[in-house]
Amino acid sequence: MTTLSPPQNKEPPHPPHPYAGDSGKPASPFPNSWIDENKSRLQLWFSRPDYYRCADLPVLPEFWTLEEATSPAFVDIPRTRAIEVGETVCVRVVVPARAPRASMLYTPFPGMPWDSVMLDLVGNKTGISVPVQLRPTPDHRNAMRDSVHVYEADVLLRDVDVYRPQGMVEYRDAEWNPEDGLPTVSYDPEPLLISDLMEVEVADQFGRSPYSMERYMELPLCTDTSPEGRWVQASDLPFNTTALPAPDHNGRIWMPYKCRLQQYSYPDFAKCLLRKYPLMHFYGDSNMRRMLKKLTTLGEWCGQPESHTTHSCMCEDHGEPFDRFNVDHHEILIDIDPVRGGRRPSATNFTASIPPPNKSRIYFRRWGGLTARNPMPWPRSFEAGVQHYFGTPQLVLLSLTNWDSAFSTRTYFASQLDQLVTHMQSSYGPEIEIIVRTGQYYCCRTDLTGAKRQYSRLRNKGFDKYITDVLTERLGVTRKISIWDVSALMESQSLDVRGTPPFCDSNHARSEILEVENQLLFNHMCN
Repeated sequence: MTTLSPPQNKEPPHPPHPYAGDSGKPASPFPNSWIDENKSRLQLWFSRPDYYRCADLPVLPEFWTLEEATSPAFVDIPRTRAIEVGETVCVRVVVPARAPRASMLYTPFPGMPWDSVMLDLVGNKTGISVPVQLRPTPDHRNAMRDSVHVYEADVLLRDVDVYRPQGMVEYRDAEWNPEDGLPTVSYDPEPLLISDLMEVEVADQFGRSPYSMERYMELPLCTDTSPEGRWVQASDLPFNTTALPAPDHNGRIWMPYKCRLQQYSYPDFAKCLLRKYPLMHFYGDSNMRRMLKKLTTLGEWCGQPESHTTHSCMCEDHGEPFDRFNVDHHEILIDIDPVRGGRRPSATNFTASIPPPNKSRIYFRRWGGLTARNPMPWPRSFEAGVQHYFGTPQLVLLSLTNWDSAFSTRTYFASQLDQLVTHMQSSYGPEIEIIVRTGQYYCCRTDLTGAKRQYSRLRNKGFDKYITDVLTERLGVTRKISIWDVSALMESQSLDVRGTPPFCDSNHARSEILEVENQLLFNHMCN
């Protein structure tokens, strides 16, 4: 076996240029006069790293001979030259082979990696953190448990800065996936070896970047429930931010790349519901409860700065007094108007399937995912005829993953999700919009409480992907279906924010993050 030093900045041979003539120099198809007028633009074009995607950069053969005993896991950026805004850089992580151990009982979900590697590219000046979505390289050795594993990603960078990798190996040998009664493995991450040479400069040579902060207010309003974006320090922005969603507890604002979020007041959102969604069906857990507390109080719940550090707003609101609706019931009706907010129906005699005048109505089915832990089995509402009793809604909102990843096996969950799809197809017609809310982002610890949740970052991510793939494939063909990706919001926070205690055992988002989640939903529904 070989011992390898951290990879140096080796320049691979430049592939032939598409306009290369017999001399090897570019043979241009453009007139000389046009070339003279556009020389700087052509220089940029001919130097573009289009040939430096991961697929065009072979993995060094010596990587496949490494062992854990002689080499730590490390980051390799094969081509670290400067790039333009909107271009990609290939990033790899090499995890050396490991000696056999007890963890050989653990297995990953199909198509997912053996090792849980968390990696970001972080801007030195802006602090912008770009998650690196690593995947195994297309080599058969990555499917072998006892082999070296090499992961890679083409990372799209859209903000001017110099970026350096930050990250760690959270788990090896699929220890991130405690299925079938296997114990949860303590969180003890390994640092990644990162050479000082591993950095990438991103420039805006012509000052025309569509992602520039100076142009943000020119972007169209967001209608996507999951726009790609980044957290930016509010004090760094060159415009008044009052029209944007409020900053988080670290003074950072969520800013999508291709659209603009506007700040919806809760009364304005309630007016939008009257116009577009007078009847809605929500299915979800305590994270949905927290969202509904904000909505029914028209933003007053955890709305004042002095409340943000209370335990209820930072983490756990279970058991706190709340009079707008009965948080302990499994089926709840909430009537919402723009002045009084939301409350349980006030009339003694009412028709559950018809909203009252000048109010919208939410039927909220509280569940613990599709687990067997629901006091009221989750299919019962569908089997009883949810539309017969609670009307035909304009929108159905489903929240999954949180309980399912914590307490179910993947096999059991797959069978339950199949039943849910069947119920959705028979209960709701193709004219009804469906929004699927991902699970909350999870990282950087193990659940050591008596609840024994099986959470890990990669396990939750695997459940999210499976859910969105299945529902999009089976329901999205004939229905409008959107993914409300609340997990991506926290994944794009800096590693310091994600990995700093105090942690919330129930994994609820802080109220400041909850507000940004809500604004994503409001913009989608009302813009």
